[in-house]
Amino acid sequence: MALNPFFLQGSPNEQNLIQDLIDEHLKMFGVDVYYIPRKMIVTDDVMGEVQSSKFNDAYILEAYLNNYEGYAKGSDIMSKFGINLQNEITLTVSRERYEDFIAPFVVTHNARTAGTEIIFGERPKEGDLIYFPLGERLFEIKRVESEKPFYQLGTNYVYELSCELYEYENELIDTSIEEVDNTVEDEGYITSLTVVGSAITATATAAISSGSITEIFLNN
Repeated sequence: MALNPFFLQGSPNEQNLIQDLIDEHLKMFGVDVYYIPRKMIVTDDVMGEVQSSKFNDAYILEAYLNNYEGYAKGSDIMSKFGINLQNEITLTVSRERYEDFIAPFVVTHNARTAGTEIIFGERPKEGDLIYFPLGERLFEIKRVESEKPFYQLGTNYVYELSCELYEYENELIDTSIEEVDNTVEDEGYITSLTVVGSAITATATAAISSGSITEIFLNN
């Protein structure tokens, strides 16, 4: 049987109504996060890999926390070097909000042309950062899902961001937002380790500079 002829099944007015309802839902039940785009400074001419990057802009954006019960299950991995705490979260953000209020101000360099071509960030990019204020932590976007839910009334309305805890690698982070920059300054450079031996407990502090450990202070 054919579709109901009394419904348009995807007119611009219907789509705008759904988008407005989703935006209102995010504003009521979401949390304000900072979206921090990655700016590429130096890229590899052959492979197109990013060799140097910086984060010096931040845009406030409302997001819904999908895994509200806590970090995603299985995000803590036991390896031969110890426990790897990835602390994965999934956030849902409005497509309209991103395209209207962030995309016009976000520019990235095309890695294939080694930064000679400027393209606009039409959607959230893998590698960009999200500052999550409730846990006071930085997360890196690992995957962007743009087709979920799948074409309700003929279009999509949200981006689903799969993020994991950001591992600092000597990038320049200077957003002029005190709480964001302090997170990197306090936790990005100094790492505290608790060493447990045979009935002896000691605390070691590693000073990290230029991406490498320069000194280790062992107390007690």
